[in-house]
Amino acid sequence: MSASRFDKTADAYADAARAKDWSATVAMCEPRPGDRALDVGAGPAILSGELAPMIAHAVALDPSAAMLAHAPAGVERIVGEAEALPFADGSFDLVTAVNALHHVADMERTLAEMARVLAPGGRIVVQDYLADPDPAAAERWEQVERLRDPGHGRLPRDGEIAAVLAAHGLALDAEQRWESTWQLEPWMAMAEPSADVVEKVRRLVGAESFSLTAWRGRFLPR
Repeated sequence: MSASRFDKTADAYADAARAKDWSATVAMCEPRPGDRALDVGAGPAILSGELAPMIAHAVALDPSAAMLAHAPAGVERIVGEAEALPFADGSFDLVTAVNALHHVADMERTLAEMARVLAPGGRIVVQDYLADPDPAAAERWEQVERLRDPGHGRLPRDGEIAAVLAAHGLALDAEQRWESTWQLEPWMAMAEPSADVVEKVRRLVGAESFSLTAWRGRFLPR
């Protein structure tokens, strides 16, 4: 992830995260009183804040200290990279990554690290947007994303997360998908791109709004 990009826009992202309804994500996590939970690429740590009163300990990790400065009370903040989690094997009962995988430099390595720090009997919850099944359409959207945010990695393909975690001994236990619709102008404004980039994105999208397939899944050790 790029710390500098999110340092610049941390306030806007924190406001957007606070305005979201986190109830479905929290429900997928199935929080338990004794849980030690880690949110990877946590941003302003709003999910960690939602979980904190229900569990034993909530840790939010993000490369941007400015993002983590917005973390609610009761959340431990760790500045770090998703591809090299600074924790021992089996440290957490719950590991989450919400709309974070498309920002990382190495998605497979990040998922491997999440599996490594998961305790026996724990669970992983991942949420993100999925790439279009049509390769040409998927690449066109990646061009849009990289114009808006040069630090963007790529959207995961349908089934990719499950396949990677399966290689680390985890099986899909539950999943949900839905269409998420965005208004183009507010979405662009959050990233604070140049006027030239805004015009290029407007031409590529060609509409005032767009929709992406959103997905979340819970994984358990096999």
